[in-house]
Amino acid sequence: MRLIGILNRAIIKVKSIRNRLDEVQTIEDALKLLKTSKKILVITGAGISTSLGIPDFRSSQGFYNQLQHLGLSDPQEVFDLQLFLTDPSLFYSIAYMILPPEEIYSPLHSFIKLLQSRGKLLRNYTQNIDNLESYAGISSSKLIQCHGSFATATCITCKYQIKGEVIFDKIRNKEIPYCPKCTKTRNQLLRDDEEVYIAESFGVFKPDITFFGEPLPKTFHDMINEDLHECDLLISIGTSLKVAPVADIVDKVPPEVPQILINKDPIDHCNFDISLLGYCDDVASYLANELGEGWDLPHEKFNEIRGLDPEGSNLEISLTDEDRREYEIVNLITREKEDLEAAAIAAEIAVNSNDDEDDEDEEGEKQGIDDGDEQDIKPAVEIIDLDVES
Repeated sequence: MRLIGILNRAIIKVKSIRNRLDEVQTIEDALKLLKTSKKILVITGAGISTSLGIPDFRSSQGFYNQLQHLGLSDPQEVFDLQLFLTDPSLFYSIAYMILPPEEIYSPLHSFIKLLQSRGKLLRNYTQNIDNLESYAGISSSKLIQCHGSFATATCITCKYQIKGEVIFDKIRNKEIPYCPKCTKTRNQLLRDDEEVYIAESFGVFKPDITFFGEPLPKTFHDMINEDLHECDLLISIGTSLKVAPVADIVDKVPPEVPQILINKDPIDHCNFDISLLGYCDDVASYLANELGEGWDLPHEKFNEIRGLDPEGSNLEISLTDEDRREYEIVNLITREKEDLEAAAIAAEIAVNSNDDEDDEDEEGEKQGIDDGDEQDIKPAVEIIDLDVES
């Protein structure tokens, strides 16, 4: 029955895929939409924070792939609520890996802030738990943190809530943060009865990120239906759109609403009108530069990314797939660095390969000498044996 349910959802998904709009096909169309749209719905994922050193979750170098040593049947179990309640030490042994940096944000975050400043941002639905949107100045009324965030933490037992930064040092040190109120209660219980059972998660602070087994924040359900029907442009940024219900938003927006993708890689299971492929910061900087006066990103790295000249000479755009309306935005400086790094790695591999071949040759020569020695000694041994027998 479970397989039938999965198949049924897949069929519904295929049937719900929208057709691309004929009137939205080129980069010029995308720029025009950004200028004229007034209620832009933005969906964001881990790709908008990776430039700050925060790993994504599902790529080959992502967070889940770094948890193989834990021996879990599924790395997502680190976010399983029941497992946390049973043994919070598992989560806190790896939580430092996804702990957000403080008081910084990416140029892409600044792009969303720019949309807000120009009165164009309807809402930003983010799947990220790093809370960097708040550092960029995105208003809480414009932000839906679909999976919660590290902004606050709540005691599992008494529900006492604190600012997330209070427990950041504990997280960095892989220590379990305990609620001071419940610590007193725990100590009193143990004084009264040394053998009393106390759960491992008693009095433990849990960051207010949404674990598997928990409902999405109430604000998501309160706002999504209204926003779906109000938006006049959807932009999906830095997400593979594989986790429901956020992934379903693109299918529920009215089909006449234009959709733009900004992502490192194309997405095959959605029909975006235009796809702008590349590093998110590069794409945001390219768009801001092309949009002209009044659209500069409020970020210190904007000029460094686009180039100091007004033409934005560091950034190059090309149409890579006309049928799918896919463009690639490349930072020429970054590409040059990546090419040099790739060449250095290739050279190192070649040197190591030559060293291995030399070692094999030396080993072969040594083995030949050893074999020759054995051949010289063997007849002498045989003669000695014959002499003994005689």
